[in-house]
Amino acid sequence: MVEEAKNNSYMEPLRRAIEAKGLTVTTQQGKGRCLTTTVDFSPGQVIISQEPYASAPSNGTINSFCDGCFASGGLKFCSKCRVARYCGSGCQKLEWKLHQLECEALVGLSKDRREMLTTSIRLMVRLLLRRRLQYEKVIPTTATDDYELVEALEAHMSELNEEQLVLYAQMANLVKLVLPSTEIDVKNITKNFSRLACNAHSICDSELRPLGTGLYPVISIINHRKISRGACC
Repeated sequence: MVEEAKNNSYMEPLRRAIEAKGLTVTTQQGKGRCLTTTVDFSPGQVIISQEPYASAPSNGTINSFCDGCFASGGLKFCSKCRVARYCGSGCQKLEWKLHQLECEALVGLSKDRREMLTTSIRLMVRLLLRRRLQYEKVIPTTATDDYELVEALEAHMSELNEEQLVLYAQMANLVKLVLPSTEIDVKNITKNFSRLACNAHSICDSELRPLGTGLYPVISIINHRKISRGACC
């Protein structure tokens, strides 16, 4: 009953927020929570769009991308941490509340540890920092932009083999090293990495070339056939 009440605390506002878009959240036997339509849509019509709750650009050896808009040209490092890149002052200002916390954490890392910051690690760090900013009411929480929607995503932990579980736990411990001043539950962050594996989406350009990774909690409720190791639900 307690878990059901918690679910209703954020699911009902979400349902009300997407109702006008002809969408609702339902539960289907054997599939779990699903995003379903309540009206007919025309071919090519946009059904839903969402900004990522957290995102991180790919950081390959050939191409690097802006932390804000994922552009690839004219990038400049953050002068302090030398990790984040921006295409201009506009993106840097929009990202500042989040990157200010991230920057402080990155500056405290050794060069070797900074080189260990994969896209997945940065995405998790930014996700936790965004949660902190919302909890502290520095940035707003809305029905479609809420950390509780992240925690509601399916992690499929029972499907993890021992190797995957150990890997996610190691990644969670690295996140703890990056954010020593933040209260980190390694077990929960391990579960979050499994959530990312099931639910995160590649951010691509118009030619479907991957630029980075983002987590879209509402869009991830769209259920689908099991293709890899878990449905996004």
